[in-house]
Amino acid sequence: MFRVLYSAVFLLLSLCLSLASPLTASVEEVSSTTALDSLRSAADSLSHAADSLARALDSLAVKPAPAPPKPAAAPTPATKKKPWEMGLGLGYTLNRGNSRQTSLVTSLNLARAGERTHFNTEATSTNASSEGGKKTQKAALRSKLELKHSERFFYFSTLDLDHNREAGLDLRVAPGLGAGIAVLTARKVKLNLNLGANPITEYFRGRTSTTRGHYLAIQELKLRFNSRSRLEQSLTFQPRVDKIESYLLNFNLSLSNELTHAFSLKVNLEGKYNSRPPVHVPAYRRQDWMLYTAFSYSLW
Repeated sequence: MFRVLYSAVFLLLSLCLSLASPLTASVEEVSSTTALDSLRSAADSLSHAADSLARALDSLAVKPAPAPPKPAAAPTPATKKKPWEMGLGLGYTLNRGNSRQTSLVTSLNLARAGERTHFNTEATSTNASSEGGKKTQKAALRSKLELKHSERFFYFSTLDLDHNREAGLDLRVAPGLGAGIAVLTARKVKLNLNLGANPITEYFRGRTSTTRGHYLAIQELKLRFNSRSRLEQSLTFQPRVDKIESYLLNFNLSLSNELTHAFSLKVNLEGKYNSRPPVHVPAYRRQDWMLYTAFSYSLW
């Protein structure tokens, strides 16, 4: 460092002497060409000295250490949707005063949604007793499995079981098979149509069992109002193959609202119609309606 400074001072003195050399040369009659050459040489030497000084200062300067790289943010784990969902519902009605009646409604729902399959089953049971010892018992099972074929088309299989003591029906077994189409698929609305066939076996009290072929047509609507409330509606039409005027018609409408993560409130309206009930005294009615409200608890 000191050597460099010493060289720079020496060169500056040489430059001054060189600048003074033309004056001396005029006195001593020295050629002007020699003075110009001396001036260029002194300027070059001064430039080299300045470069050396700049390099020395750069080497003495302390360079800041590079900042360590920031650690990569840990990826947020994706919330996996549970493949199985299970819920239990319970409703109870108590009447006292002019009439004495109690009714208990229980329901069990099991569903699974996969990449290509969707399974849903729901079982309900109704037990009611009124003054005089009269009892009403109803039970139903609705089960459906869908296999996705494309974005809009799918295959399905169903199994329906029914018991209605007041209608004289001990058991009705109705397996079904067919294909369906997604007519409307939006973020909040879904509408499906299903067509197929199913043999229906009925066991009426005091009668022999019968099995007949039926066509199967199902309309399904799902409407979601918001993240907590949704509406589901279905209509099932089952006319006999050999006698179209003899048919079964089932209607279902339910409104559900999630109260908490596990509890929800459900209002359900269910209607069943049989165009040709068996002959009986007193006569069986063709239609049955049931409206109930129940609290549901999500087990899974």
